[in-house]
Amino acid sequence: MALERLDFDQLTFSGGGIRCFWHGGFLCEMEKEFRIEPERVSGVSGGALSGAAWIGGREETLREVMRDAFEENERNLARDKSNFTPHQEMYRAVVEETLDAEAMEAIANGPAFEVALSCPPQSVPPRISAVLYGFAYQAEQAIRSTPHLEWPRALGLEQLRVDARRAAREGHLVDLICAAATIPPVFDVPEWEGDRVLDGGMTDKAPLPSEGEGRTMVLLTRRYRHLPQHPDRAYFQPSCEVAADKIDFTDADKIDKTWEQGQADARGWLELD
Repeated sequence: MALERLDFDQLTFSGGGIRCFWHGGFLCEMEKEFRIEPERVSGVSGGALSGAAWIGGREETLREVMRDAFEENERNLARDKSNFTPHQEMYRAVVEETLDAEAMEAIANGPAFEVALSCPPQSVPPRISAVLYGFAYQAEQAIRSTPHLEWPRALGLEQLRVDARRAAREGHLVDLICAAATIPPVFDVPEWEGDRVLDGGMTDKAPLPSEGEGRTMVLLTRRYRHLPQHPDRAYFQPSCEVAADKIDFTDADKIDKTWEQGQADARGWLELD
């Protein structure tokens, strides 16, 4: 029997680093009961990789590749790597291995897919901008506890939307996904089309598609005290704090635990629906 289509026109993948494996578990469980076929998809930070893996049909592959990488890495510090951490090289290697030619083709020909980046004033030195906006981001997360941020933008941080389908067609999707998940000083401050960019989650933890309309399914990776109340949006958040740490690249078991929590939370939602 054909599965019923879940009534969402748009799908947003929030940021959260390794916590984004909750997305994969949640969607894999949901898709046992429903077809999820959005017309538009958006992703930010680690959610950009979640979105690409989902569109490309590589969620399980991403889980396996990341697990293997973590099992081979014993420490979050490495003297011979960028910024004395292994994160930048490991993340790029995982993205390159996960998104093969078939996945890239599926993304290039799939639903509209936007990735959000943050653009600091180009006159401010990159390390200073990372510290300034990182502080504003952390403070707002703690005080306002909402996925849609205001304070970093009030201080001059702007958001840039990039067409991920075009990036896939032009061979730049790996660069885009890596640029989207930039957390100085663990990662270098990259450039996109000549401008320095930061993690897009500093302007919005769950940016909706910019030109879309209709009902939106928003997948989060942490719990918020103040979720927006909107008739055309459904926010799905973990039932409790997930096992994975945002940038701990050493514990492969936490990937599985976070994925399994996503599955359990999806089953809980299906039972309530």
